Amino acid sequence: MTTPASAATPDPLLTELKRLTAYEAKEPPDVKEVRSEKRGDMTVTELTYTSPLGGPVPALLVRPSGKGPFPAVLFQHWGEGSKTEFLDEALSLAHAGVVSLIIDAPFVRPDPWRKPVVGLQMGDTGRQAVVDLRRGVDVLTLRPEVDSKRLAYVGHSFGATLGGALAGAEPRLKAFVLMSGYGDVSELLRNGPGPAEALRKSTPPDKYEAFLKTLAPFDGIVGIRAASAAFFFQYPRSDQAVPFDRMQKYFEAAPQTKLLKTYEGGHEFNEAARRDRAQWLRTWLGFGELPGLGLPMIAESPISSPAWKAAQAPEVVKLRPVLTMPGMEEIEVRKDIVYKRAGPQELKLDIYIPDVAKRRTVPVVVLAHGLVPPNMVPFLKDTTSFIGEARWLAAHGLIVAVPELGTPIRGPEPAQWFTGVPDVAANFQDAIAFVRREAATYRIDPEKVAVMALSGGGLWGLTPALNDPPPYLKCAVAWYPLLGTLPPLPSELNPLELLRKTQKPVPMLLVRAGRDMPQLNAVIDAFVKEARSHNAPLTLLELPEAQHSFELLDDVESSRDAMRRTAAFLNEHLRP
Repeated sequence: MTTPASAATPDPLLTELKRLTAYEAKEPPDVKEVRSEKRGDMTVTELTYTSPLGGPVPALLVRPSGKGPFPAVLFQHWGEGSKTEFLDEALSLAHAGVVSLIIDAPFVRPDPWRKPVVGLQMGDTGRQAVVDLRRGVDVLTLRPEVDSKRLAYVGHSFGATLGGALAGAEPRLKAFVLMSGYGDVSELLRNGPGPAEALRKSTPPDKYEAFLKTLAPFDGIVGIRAASAAFFFQYPRSDQAVPFDRMQKYFEAAPQTKLLKTYEGGHEFNEAARRDRAQWLRTWLGFGELPGLGLPMIAESPISSPAWKAAQAPEVVKLRPVLTMPGMEEIEVRKDIVYKRAGPQELKLDIYIPDVAKRRTVPVVVLAHGLVPPNMVPFLKDTTSFIGEARWLAAHGLIVAVPELGTPIRGPEPAQWFTGVPDVAANFQDAIAFVRREAATYRIDPEKVAVMALSGGGLWGLTPALNDPPPYLKCAVAWYPLLGTLPPLPSELNPLELLRKTQKPVPMLLVRAGRDMPQLNAVIDAFVKEARSHNAPLTLLELPEAQHSFELLDDVESSRDAMRRTAAFLNEHLRP
């Protein structure tokens, strides 16, 4: 994980944020219950508690039956709503054993405690909201049924915009879900169009500058940089309120334990996003099953090793592909088959076998994983993401082999990250050879093999398809592949150089994610240009709004269509 900037050089805005949101925590929050009602086994209580900045804070407390201790979630609604926005969601979580506190923002409270959500009092409103949310954490932790070590926050729009400030001011929250918010409101108001421009023009410059100064400490990027919690950012592709680049900037400011997933629809969000919020929170808070949400699209990997926890794997490995297949959970899996020994080291692979293999031999797809740190190598094939991808592909009637390949990283400096590419490429070739050698054991057709490379796996996964491909290798797929490095790889390992020399490359399908790293896409573009200049059989699928790992991070129809076209491509060339 990255070291917060505040640990090295104190951030004056962060210092000011903490000063403005401090309060006397020893004073009781003076909770007053207005009314309670039973909703099945759950209890919904309307209450108020006293704000340290004055006035009552209206809230809803949703409790499951039982004594606990239960995890708890604090909710803050969007600018178009009130505390009822998340009531249904809180009731759903209560079924799984979660307490929820949903508060009314300052701009929907009764007079004289109401404060505006727009205009020159925004800084004061933001301060009030963050302090009241911190006081909401007090309300939760003082309840005997709440486990004070399992607390999370969910904020939508206004609530997401303030989430970063809350994260910087409130260390007791373990996890945050931020649904389409701004991390840099003061910058937006300084330079943005529309209402921001109108407010600038109607306010004297000195007064406006003073206003921006009061607002700046509450920019989400200020607090989030210093936070140690986990963050899940959610963004709808058709959002008219928050541009993607603003959300991406917010995401990039967060510490490394983070995830950004996109969805269909607009600023109101859809049911898939609601499902993912609950399932992601479950991975961090550890509560019960969530009824009615179907296949877990976000789940902890089934790895119990302490070394796995120490590896601090990225949040993306918790995700299943956004396209699932009927029967994929019933695929037979042969695990931890040793395919190569090098001294004391053993390299293993898993083989996913569809039911059709009981009746006849089946083509095989061998997956090439990407660039991973050394401490994650033994676990990668057992992550939720790789298991899901292999099951999805096998459900199309193909056998799938998922080998652990090692890592090319030989040191911490970027120049050392690709030193070991020859070793990883050799491991991949050996995995293919093992699968063909043991074909009869697993009902594999050894003369119908495909390779599929993900991300950095393009450097070793495409080598067999470009370097005098053997007749049994029928096609290759590469999703958002890395196809070159700095410094350059030797020509016998450089995909672009191999393409230039290959007399007859196998048919290739390449998926390019438009929101990927520009350097990576520039090399993909050069590769495609070279392939087309030689009339190589390459099919390019462009996803202009997709992220790296689109099949996991972009829950939209274009991602699902790219996955369908990938399966069709493989079947076309493996079953002519």
